[in-house]
Parts: sequence; structure tokens; C-alpha cells
Amino acid sequence: MLNLQIIKNQKSYHLIVIIAVILISVFFSFRIQFLSFNYDFEEFFPNEDNELELYNNFRKTFEYDNEFVIIAVENKAGIFNNHFLTKIDALTKELSQINHIQKVTSPTNIKTIDLSGIIPIQKQLLHFNDSSLYKEDSSAIYQSPYLIGSFFPINAKSLSLFIKTDDELTKKASDSLANQIEGTLKHYKFDDIHYVGRIFAQKTYLTNLQQEFALFMSVSLFLVVIFLWFSFKRIYGIIVPMTIVIISVLWTLGIMNFLGKSINIMTTMLPTMIFVAGMSDVVHYFSKYFDEVSKGTEKSKIYSLIIKEVGFPTFLTLITTVVGFLSLLFSSIKPIREFGIYTSLGIVIAFILSYSLLPALLYFFTPKKQILIKESTGRTYKYMQSNLFWIFRRQKTIFIISILFLIISVIGISKIKVNNVLLEDLSEKVEIKQDFIFFDKYYSGVRPLEIQVNLKDSTKSIWDYEVMVELNKVNDFIKKEYHAGFLISAASMVKTIYINSYQDTKLNFPDSEDYKIISKQLISNKKNKEISRIVSSDGLSSRISGKIQDMGSIKVNEHNNNLIAFIKKNTNNNLLEFKLTGAAQLVDRNNEYMVSNMAQGFLCSILIIALLTFFLHRSWRMVIVFLIPNVFPLIIIAGIMGFAGIELKSGTSLVFSIAFGIATDDTIHFISRLKIELGYGKSLIYAFKRTYFETGKPIILTTFILIGGFMSLMLSDFNSTFYFGFLVCITVIIAVISDIFLLPVLLFLIYGKKKKLN
Repeated sequence: MLNLQIIKNQKSYHLIVIIAVILISVFFSFRIQFLSFNYDFEEFFPNEDNELELYNNFRKTFEYDNEFVIIAVENKAGIFNNHFLTKIDALTKELSQINHIQKVTSPTNIKTIDLSGIIPIQKQLLHFNDSSLYKEDSSAIYQSPYLIGSFFPINAKSLSLFIKTDDELTKKASDSLANQIEGTLKHYKFDDIHYVGRIFAQKTYLTNLQQEFALFMSVSLFLVVIFLWFSFKRIYGIIVPMTIVIISVLWTLGIMNFLGKSINIMTTMLPTMIFVAGMSDVVHYFSKYFDEVSKGTEKSKIYSLIIKEVGFPTFLTLITTVVGFLSLLFSSIKPIREFGIYTSLGIVIAFILSYSLLPALLYFFTPKKQILIKESTGRTYKYMQSNLFWIFRRQKTIFIISILFLIISVIGISKIKVNNVLLEDLSEKVEIKQDFIFFDKYYSGVRPLEIQVNLKDSTKSIWDYEVMVELNKVNDFIKKEYHAGFLISAASMVKTIYINSYQDTKLNFPDSEDYKIISKQLISNKKNKEISRIVSSDGLSSRISGKIQDMGSIKVNEHNNNLIAFIKKNTNNNLLEFKLTGAAQLVDRNNEYMVSNMAQGFLCSILIIALLTFFLHRSWRMVIVFLIPNVFPLIIIAGIMGFAGIELKSGTSLVFSIAFGIATDDTIHFISRLKIELGYGKSLIYAFKRTYFETGKPIILTTFILIGGFMSLMLSDFNSTFYFGFLVCITVIIAVISDIFLLPVLLFLIYGKKKKLN
């Protein structure tokens, strides 16, 4: 009667679990349909110090430095062509009528101011309607440094239009504007058109996010199914494990939507993370269950045996994996923190379902035909046995090889560079990336360079002559140092008016007498939009703005340092304060902070896992044994990065903490199984053999699943996602090799004279 009651209780419990899971899954299935995709560029701005505050104040005073579109139109026969320039003027006027566009500046509507007469006169820069003046216009244009690299390239095969859009456009407005601009450009038959801007980058990112989200899920699903089939040779061995991880992904995405979160460039990887990390627990449970069934163990005893021999180790792997992902909380970047939180949540859900839903499914739907998990005889057994004895006979060789790899890797690590290129995250086959490269090649580039200039003496004004002289010095240095285009500042306006007034491009800067005339004209029009976007209304601050090539943060920082040194040495430091700011500057700083934060997170992960290991085994020697085979792969991968020229940046810096958390799983299962076998009173050699055979196939299977899952990320058009998948794959492979060869040597070295682990 007692056994019957236990069976009834088990049946009721498992039935309740299945019903509860179905109801929760239906609820989250309804929620998931409202899940949206989002790429908010500014969410990746750092908030480590006052730089973000400085940038926000800068935008309030002047304008958003990334709310623009630049269009380059090619005419390979040459740009000084009446038909071509007439179309450019028509395009300029048509674009100006589009909603959310404040102003379109093109070579056909640029006006210069001449103050040499009695009254100011505006003159047309390019007389596109009069071809007889093209030669004269061309000569004047190509002797004007501020125009070359901005509106005109050196090769004179194209020209550019600068579009100022409204600030703080919503996604809907941005997409609408991008579509209208693209639609307008299609009406004109130019040789080629290139365009860049936040609205186009955002649209490209979001389109790719949606495509890759589906791609990662489908490819991960396919690869996991393949590995499960080769392992279990039964449809049942595929359906049941897949059910667990799919429900885990469903619940996680449903919770995200319930909390108002959307999919971004980081969380596109979330399903893959849950697939590969969550499947590990399922495979170990599944393997142990059918292993015991094949031995003839009573089903009523299997669950308690699994909890003892598999449950605790998988719980430990859950902790280490979650620690790896939660180390991302050290980042000040919101999307990265959320990626760590929700991936951890998904892995925890997968673990809970593995020990609640999986037993219920096995209880009600155990297949009639037995699933064979491993062979106890044959080639596999002989290979594993010979391999284990080879390891014990070649302990010194393994140590020497490991040390050599470490030395080589340290040399590689010394070659790692911390760098950031704005659109490097996109592969070069993406059209907007090709356009970005075009502007870097033929123009001065489109990376924003922003400098805020503040007066230290509030009794003075930016319009004072002595201030203008200082600004002009810095202007000239920036043009020479950065080869900047679209360079605007109060001093550049003064200089342009001065040159145009005397029709002499060789003039430098007006003297104090000439400046009085120019400043009077500018101050009287200080509320004009073109002036107010450069000088604040109170006259106490100004900006120097330009566009430069996206040469990478290393080179940009070199130029920035040269600029800072020039300012300190050659300007009146008691008069003006210069501060680098802007979206590009913040992204570079974000990369530096990310690398620093991830290093802190990685060290924290090591510390937590080391303390956990010590708590479990009460031995610092065991901590060393545990850490060496798991830190070893990360040192190797860092060395590979150095030799391969893979730069350390926000995407690649994530690898170390996450890979460390995942890589520890196999080590935990190996050590836990060895401890169990020794606890049964077996000799050390026999315990090693049993551990090798019991954990071997699940470890190999989960490794293939991990590799398959992370390989799917290598299909990404985002370089950060590609390198993340690639580096974690390599790390997982090295980690399993380390556990197979190095870990037994370390354990045997320390416990060779003992019968039991501490």
C-alpha cells in the first residue's frame, strides 16, 4: 500500500508540473508576439564619469552631433557638368521639402559673404547655371581647403550634400525619413550614390538584428538536433531535451517582454546562450537516467541517484555559469548588463525545468525501446582506457607542452591592442559599411569630432578678438592634424568671410581692424541658426566641429593627445578651456571602460569560483587544481587574439568571463564524479577509469553542442558577434582538451598518495 501511495503521489506531482508548465508557456507565448527589436545607439554610451553629462549639456547648448545625413553623388565624367549640377540642385530642393529635415547644404546652394563693399553681399559659390564660369569656380573651390574633403573630393568625381535632421527622432520617424530619402534618391539616375547617417545605420542594425535573431535560433536548433541524434539515435532523445531548452527560451523572452524589454544587438545571442548552456544540464540528466535504466536500476531509485551523482554537480555548474554571465553587471553599459541578467535568468529556468519538467516527461513518456547512452565495450572503451594510461605515463610531457603553450601565449598577449572603429561591427559586405569606407577614402570621413570651448573669464566673450585668434590657432592645427572636413567654428566663419571679401584664398586671419567689421556683422545675426549652433547665446562657450576619418580609437587618441599638447603649449590657458566631447568620443571611452570593467568582472568570477571550490573541498590545493585547466584556455585564447590581430574591444572583452563560467562545467563534473567514485571505496586508478567513462560521453556531447551553438554566431554580419562566437568556440575546445589531458595529471599529482579527496 505504501509503494502504491508513493507512485500515486509521484504521478500527481509530475502531472501538476506538466500542467503548470503548459499554462505558463501559453501565457508567455502570448506575450512574445509583442516582443520588439531596438537599437538605441546612445544606450552604449558610458556613464563612468562626467563625460556623459558634459555631452548632454553640449547638446542642449548647441545641437546633436550625430543627427545628420551625408550623401555623396558620383559623376565619373567629372562634376563640373551642367546636366549633373542641375540635377544636384533639383535633388537639394526636393530633399529640403521632406519632413524632419531642417536644412540641406550642397555645392549648388552654398553662399559666401563679401564684406568688402558698402553693404554685405551674398555670392553663390558654384554658378551651376552658367557653365562659362565653371573654370573660375573650380579654381576657387580647389584653392579653398575648407571645401576639399567636405563638399568636394580631391578627384572631382563626386560631390556631397550635408543634411541636418531634427534632433531626437523616434525610431518610427527615423525609419520614415530614411525611406523618404532613399525613395527620393531613386528618382535620380546618378552614376552611384553613397549615404551615411544615424538613421541609416540604425535601420541597417535593426534589420540585421531581426534576421540574425531568427538565424541564430534556427541554426542552433538544427545543430543541437544533429548532435542529439548522433548521441542518442532516437527521435525521443531529440524531442525531450529540445522541449526543455525551447520552453526555457520562450519563458525568458516572455519575461523580457513582460518587463518592457526589447531585443538589441546583445540579446540577439540570448536564445543561443540558453540553448547551449541549458542543454548541458539536460544532457547530463538524460544520460544518467538511461545509463541507470540500462543497468536495470529501479525507476523509483533513479531520481534520488541522479540528484546525488548528477544534480549537485549540475547545480555547481549552474552557479559558475551564472557567475560568468552576471560578471557583466560590472559594465556601466545598460544593454550588456541586461544581456548578463536575462541570459542568467534563462539558464536558471533551464536548470529548474531539467529537474522538474524533465522527470515528469520521463515518467509519463519513457520510450519502450531503450536509449543507449554509451558503449561499455568496443573501440570507445579501448580508446578511452589507452588514452587515460597514456596520460599517466606522459605527465611530464603534458606539463612541458602546457608550459610552452603558456609562454607562447604570453608573447601573443603582449601584442593585443585595445581599439575601436565606429562601424567595424558591421561586415564589409553591408552596404552602409561600404559607403562609410567611400567617405573615408575620397572625403575627410564622417566620424564626428567635437570640441567644446569655454571661457574661463566670464567678463569676456567668444567674439573678442583675442579669443578668435586662439580659436584660429586650434582650427588650423585640427585641419592639419586630423585632415578634418566640414570644419566649423566661430573662427572658421570669420576666416571664410575674410577670404571671400578679398577673393584671396592665401589670406590668413584678419587683423583687429578688419575683424571689427566682420564681428559686427556676426554679432548682429547671432540668433541666426548657423551662428547659434556654433556660439552659445551668452557668448561664453563655443564649439569646434568637424568630420574625420574613422581611423580607430588608437590613432584618434594619438591625434587627441597631440591636440591637447598643442593647446597647452600654444594657446592662452588662462583664457580658454577645451574639452573633447561628442558621440564618437563617448563610444571610444565606452570601449576603454568595457575592457576595464570586463577585467574586473573576470577577476571577480575567478574569486567567487575559487571561494566556492575551497568551501566544497576545504583545500587551497584543490582550488589551484580547479582553476589551472580553466584559466589555461583563456590565456591561450588571449595569445591567439594577439597573434591574429584580433583587437580587444567591447565585444571581444565579453568572452573571458562568459567562457570561463561555461568552461568550468566539465571540470566540475569530472571532479565531482571522481569524488563519488572514491567515496565508494575504489582505488584512485579505478576511480579515474570510472570517472573517465562515466563523464566522458556527456562532456564530449555538451562540448559539441556548445561549439555548434556558438558556431551559429559566426554567421553574423556583426563582427563583435562573429568574434564572440569564434573565440568562445576555440575556448571551449581548448577547455575540453585541458580537462581530458591536464586535469587528470593535476589531480593525480596532488592526490596520488591518497585514497580520497579532502
